[in-house]
Amino acid sequence: MFKYLAAAGAALALTISASAANALTTIAGSVSNVSANSGQGLIIKSGLFNSFNFDLNAGENSGPVGLFTIWTNEKTVEWDDLSPKSIAVSFNFLSPTGVSGDPVEGETFGFNLFVTQGGVVTWDAPEIYTFGNGGKLKISLQDTVFNQGFFGVNEGKGYGSVVTGKFELLSESVTSAVPEPATWAMMITGFGLAGTAIRRRRMVAFAA
Repeated sequence: MFKYLAAAGAALALTISASAANALTTIAGSVSNVSANSGQGLIIKSGLFNSFNFDLNAGENSGPVGLFTIWTNEKTVEWDDLSPKSIAVSFNFLSPTGVSGDPVEGETFGFNLFVTQGGVVTWDAPEIYTFGNGGKLKISLQDTVFNQGFFGVNEGKGYGSVVTGKFELLSESVTSAVPEPATWAMMITGFGLAGTAIRRRRMVAFAA
């Protein structure tokens, strides 16, 4: 009897474990805010790039995802543009729910090398966002150069740059596993076999 019960229990545990291991986490949301110094003549626009929606397993990453565009309408880099100014990007998550974490921060500044001028955005270390029970998501943004021109700045959106980000699911949220219909069927079959074995043993015992 115990052999059959153990087999049924092992099958149930393996099925639940396999189901949990293959679980995908949907990462969906948008850029909620980009805080940058407008004194540098910067223009930020999310446009078509502000939303994202994809599925990840633990250990996988999204690859580059366009988040927003950055550009300037100024024609030259002035002396006050050379000093780095802070920039921060906040996110609004629709899935998973309950995501918490700080904005991804960085700096913007202009460069004037006489021959070439333009703008640069650089980012600090990636931010780790948490959700659920042990879920962790890392977001890193890519440095970029925008509106670079010769002997001046190529002003306008057409010479701007798309800031991309990479989303990496470090770990999934651990939830209590609920057996699927196939799992229930396997479990019921296992216990049915155990019950049949018990009845046969009793019949043999009475016959003896």
